[in-house]
Amino acid sequence: MSGPFFEIGPKNLLRRTELESLARAAGAASADYGVRVILTVPTALIAPIYDLRSGVLPFAQTMAPDRPGNSVGRVIAETLVDAGAAGVMLNHASNPLDPPTLAVAVERARSAGLQTIVCTDTDAEAVHVAQLGPTAILLEPGALIGTAGRSSRDWIAPANEAVRRVAPAVLMMHAGGVSSPSIAAAIMAAGADVKAF
Repeated sequence: MSGPFFEIGPKNLLRRTELESLARAAGAASADYGVRVILTVPTALIAPIYDLRSGVLPFAQTMAPDRPGNSVGRVIAETLVDAGAAGVMLNHASNPLDPPTLAVAVERARSAGLQTIVCTDTDAEAVHVAQLGPTAILLEPGALIGTAGRSSRDWIAPANEAVRRVAPAVLMMHAGGVSSPSIAAAIMAAGADVKAF
């Protein structure tokens, strides 16, 4: 996978009908502008979004690192693949994983053929996570989560450089306080491979 990409993370704010409308609109925009769109959706809605064939890449919001077996209530990599997920987001601020669990989850996703976006909130954490070899890192400073408006994003270039020294193939995403298309465009112009909104 290579940039540019755009990730839309509606969390649990939208119901199925609304997500389907969003997927159709995002798929059309993806085709018009030549930018792949990742739509990160609740696990129960991966298959319906995949079945739309809208052109978006459905990603799961998380996954358990378990292997196939007798566990109950755990969504594993193979289940996500079977549902049509192209990838999975791991370590979101609202659903963090401890470092050993995160390392296993990234490897399990990769072994099942899923792309991975791993969330981090500092440059140092991004560099550490880069060593795990995810598809992309989403660097989102905690102080910006849930905010709206312009903010200096002078961390983008140095963070990208630090990660690329460790893992040149890992794509970099940047977010936090993204409340308008102009902010998203500014983040892309500052060097993001993938933009989260």
